[in-house]
Amino acid sequence: MPLARASLVVSALIVSGLVPGRPRTLAADVPPDTNAITSLTPDEARKLVAEFPGVNVELQLKNNGTFTFGGALPLNGLRSLDADTAAALAAYDGHLVLNGLESLDAEAARALAKYAGPTLFLDGLTTLPPDVAEALAASPCGGLSLDGMTDLLPATARRLAEYEGPRMSLDGLTTLDPEVAAGLGQFKGVVFLLNGLTTLDGPTATAFAGHEGRIPSLLGLESLDAAAAEVLVSSPDWDGALPGITALDSPDSVAVAETLATYPHPLWLPNLRKLSSKTLTALLEKHDVVIPLIDTLELVPEPDGGVTEDVVLPDAVLERHRRPGRPID
Repeated sequence: MPLARASLVVSALIVSGLVPGRPRTLAADVPPDTNAITSLTPDEARKLVAEFPGVNVELQLKNNGTFTFGGALPLNGLRSLDADTAAALAAYDGHLVLNGLESLDAEAARALAKYAGPTLFLDGLTTLPPDVAEALAASPCGGLSLDGMTDLLPATARRLAEYEGPRMSLDGLTTLDPEVAAGLGQFKGVVFLLNGLTTLDGPTATAFAGHEGRIPSLLGLESLDAAAAEVLVSSPDWDGALPGITALDSPDSVAVAETLATYPHPLWLPNLRKLSSKTLTALLEKHDVVIPLIDTLELVPEPDGGVTEDVVLPDAVLERHRRPGRPID
């Protein structure tokens, strides 16, 4: 089920469990909540890395609840980081959570990039110069989370795409232009999260598909045009999940539905609420589309101003519709 798979994809950015072999006693001078630490010297950082046992941290997932993972060193009270302290922290072998950092220069980024643990969280950064992105992309860590980024320069996107780890998250981005998408589209990792993106047009989707990288996870999409739908259904790694779509009422909604119906795997629109009868009819051409029960949908006027037609339900849909509470699957 794509929504369940989507949850696993998002949570795949982290690997839970405490790090084996790490000492389990906390030094007396380390506060129980390491987020209370607002400054660290290199020596203090080395001591913390050597002795801290790791704790559970709860992560808010985009559109999908929370996930708790263990073996983490959360230092969200740090607002800045010098290169020597960054180098000391980079030796930590659990999840390194630095979401309080408001800025990071290239020198500190190069030191931090020596981190080889499971996930480096830098969700507090809202700007990322290309040289800092290039430094972070060199990290051998298993996952890079930059969910605080709301905008990217094309040069930054190209540098980030050089990251060779398996997982990268940029869920803070809500819009993209084709040039930035083309840069990010060069990322070759297994998990690529852009779940904050709310709209997708043809040129942007095509820019992603123009490289050998992956179509990102797009759980937050609220609208897309027919050209973008064509790119998605043609992609071998798109999961068919569109939980953010609540309405198909754009001028090209019938074409969007017709295109989505050609997707060769199950298509999931579990939160769909509003569409025209022609759009619904086009969508129902796909026997394995998952939508809410039809009598809960709001049928709106045809987007082209044409005459509204009755919806003719295929037999398979009628059979499923007779079972209350069951989606069309």
